[in-house]
Amino acid sequence: MKMSYRLKDGVYLVEGATRGAILDTNSGLVYSVNGTACQIVNYRIGNDAYWEQLVKMDIAEISDSTYSPTIQPLKDTERLKFVWFEVVTDDCNERCAHCYAGSMPRTYRREMGIVEAAVPVINTVPGLRKMTHSDWLRLMRQSYDLGCRAGQLIGGEPFLYKGENGESLLDLAQYLVELGYTRVEIFTNGTLLTQEKITRIKELGLHVAISLYSSDPLVHDLVTRTPGSHAKTMRAIQWLKEANVPLRVETVLMKVNQATITQTIELKDTLDVAGRHPDPLRPKGRGDNPLLQPDFEHLVRYGLMLRPNFTAETETVPHYYTGHSCLLGKITVTEFGDVLPCIFSRDNIVGNVLVAPSLEAVLRGPVLKRIWYATKDGVMVCRDCEYRYVCFDCRPLSEGASAGKAGYLDAPYPRCTYNPYTGEWGQGLWKVDELGNPFYDRTLAAEIQEVASSMSESANAPVAH
Repeated sequence: MKMSYRLKDGVYLVEGATRGAILDTNSGLVYSVNGTACQIVNYRIGNDAYWEQLVKMDIAEISDSTYSPTIQPLKDTERLKFVWFEVVTDDCNERCAHCYAGSMPRTYRREMGIVEAAVPVINTVPGLRKMTHSDWLRLMRQSYDLGCRAGQLIGGEPFLYKGENGESLLDLAQYLVELGYTRVEIFTNGTLLTQEKITRIKELGLHVAISLYSSDPLVHDLVTRTPGSHAKTMRAIQWLKEANVPLRVETVLMKVNQATITQTIELKDTLDVAGRHPDPLRPKGRGDNPLLQPDFEHLVRYGLMLRPNFTAETETVPHYYTGHSCLLGKITVTEFGDVLPCIFSRDNIVGNVLVAPSLEAVLRGPVLKRIWYATKDGVMVCRDCEYRYVCFDCRPLSEGASAGKAGYLDAPYPRCTYNPYTGEWGQGLWKVDELGNPFYDRTLAAEIQEVASSMSESANAPVAH
């Protein structure tokens, strides 16, 4: 009697242009397989010996039928999961060279002759106002009622927030906690923190994220264009640590601070604070400036995907199969009421809570839904990659890198070195030509390989974004 085989439940084959990937959500492992293996697993050709190998690997089993499981769409996708509450959009007490939101001090805007920062709004009603304290409370309540339990208060500099009756940022944070939000984070430069504020932050159970651009005070202050800012930020970090406030410290990598990035990482390790590897500058806001971009060596070292380093998680695979890996269930609301799909997506306004009848009306609108449910099946090149349901994605980064030659939803991911049409890693990067077509830029191969080779000798080198 001829044996029949199938992949085990929770194990899926995803085919790409020339190869495939077997995703084992039971173990988290991802296996790269060639085209012949894809045909065997899809029952287009027979090969019992290969199936027996899969059985020994515990990803297949003997079965009465030739049926393998398929990825099922994620459930509960309508729920709002996270909100960036951008309570201050224009104003900041620093004027960082790369600011994604274009924020700066009011005095600096006046010196430049700017009456009000140029902030796009979806509705051109004359005199469209900023969000009042009552507006923010209503938005936070509506967000909670729509399922949201996590949010971040951000700016600009959020500690510059002041309600019409003198309410503070921490009053907003307290309201979120009282509503039942289980994680509330404040992203700040830290310079306006005081011991009194930190005491209240601790009492409310808030998290804090702080930007630190360099271990060198001169370099940090050069980025912020604010003398003395490094000392104030470091003081805030120390105070927060002493108070045992959950803290992460993040660093944007750009040309001006790349020479001290190793020392900055070492400082963060010494401080014993959470935080990701340095995030290479994204071409958004004032960051959309080639003069600010880190050199290619640092981009390779800290930003590129150089080899497969994927995991197949039980929740991640159906999530990436159903909707966007990052954007699904998330929004940003600016102080002008504009709703954005991401804090970096400044031009992709999907609605305005000061104009729409409710936040729910914006969430249920076709524009945001199209973004939430955009998967890599719609992204150039990625749609032909076997890793598309285990690989993270950033739409604003992809759109920015294409410089207007590709769309928000289909621009290829610019930091991936994999070529799904040849099965190669590290031989180039995906770019877009003048006609909007993707191409694999192999002229970068030698530089990529040189840096990758030096990275293999460092235990601290990141593998993938």
